[in-house]
Amino acid sequence: MRNKLNELIAAFNRGSLDVPDGFLTHHTSYTLNGRSYESLLGGSPDDPLIRLLARGPAGYRTAAKALMYALQGPTATCELISEADETGISMAAIRLAGHLRPGSVEFVARFQLGVTVENDRVRSIDVTGAEEDLARVVSARQS
Repeated sequence: MRNKLNELIAAFNRGSLDVPDGFLTHHTSYTLNGRSYESLLGGSPDDPLIRLLARGPAGYRTAAKALMYALQGPTATCELISEADETGISMAAIRLAGHLRPGSVEFVARFQLGVTVENDRVRSIDVTGAEEDLARVVSARQS
């Protein structure tokens, strides 16, 4: 898991939306500060179109593309990855930096990722970060 997460971060830093083979499946789900990605997109997790956009590689790409637009020259750095605990959850600390649109204001934030792995595949990624940082990213995306 550690190597594939580092590959994903390296691709992001190159501006690529590539996902390492077999890392995310179409069932991989995401949450942001406890809210499902489906709900953040304004839909029901039972809606097939919303599931298509919010899960697996497509969900990652949708979120990564939004970050790449909001932040000019974004870089992500994985500062720490723990071994999986007895429930299969590994914790990762991610530092995200760049310049927010429209005025190139410097942005640096840290996020915690709870990554649940099952059978060598990521089942879920739970992202936690400061609401103020998320609000700044959302504002930059709307610029």
